[in-house]
Amino acid sequence: MSKKNTIKFQQILASMMAEVMFGRTHYEIVRGLGRRDSIALAAKGIAPQFFDLTLDSHAVAAQLAVARVFDRTSAVSIHTLLSAALGEAGTFKHGTPAQVRKAVEDAKATITALAPTLAAIRTRRNETIAHLDAKPFKDPASYHQRGRVSYRQIDEVFEKVSTVLTRLSLLYRNAAVPLELEGAKDYERVFEMLAAAKTQLKPPIAGK
Repeated sequence: MSKKNTIKFQQILASMMAEVMFGRTHYEIVRGLGRRDSIALAAKGIAPQFFDLTLDSHAVAAQLAVARVFDRTSAVSIHTLLSAALGEAGTFKHGTPAQVRKAVEDAKATITALAPTLAAIRTRRNETIAHLDAKPFKDPASYHQRGRVSYRQIDEVFEKVSTVLTRLSLLYRNAAVPLELEGAKDYERVFEMLAAAKTQLKPPIAGK
């Protein structure tokens, strides 16, 4: 018999908000590093390997954040958050138990609608990101089909789960926390500085 989850709603909510905030930041950096305007291209041309690996690392981090939020085997996830909300519905200071139940019902509908995207990210996490499974080697075409996910889909996941968390937070403590990390786009300053520096660099002398 499994032990009852003793982690409180407020703790799970805080953890989920942090996962979404940092995951969303990783995603925004991926989009930013993928820019192809003149400033970005000039900056990335100075250290292309560094920027390629950095972009890939942030892409992996964003996907892992989504996987953690929706992991059904974890003690802290969107699923345990909804269960805790139902179990502690009477403790919500700014919503009735009926309102909490409705919020949970709507959240479950949102999760169901995101199922195809979540399945693709789960495939990527289980078969190539966190583990190296045999399936992608035996049938790469199938893996690419099952693991196909777009920037738009990842953005949709973060947007919709943010809405769920904000709604529950308002019912619980009447507070909406911005799930965006301040300064997340400071890479733009790096682009500008590197692009400006590149114009002052002397071309290397042949043979040296």
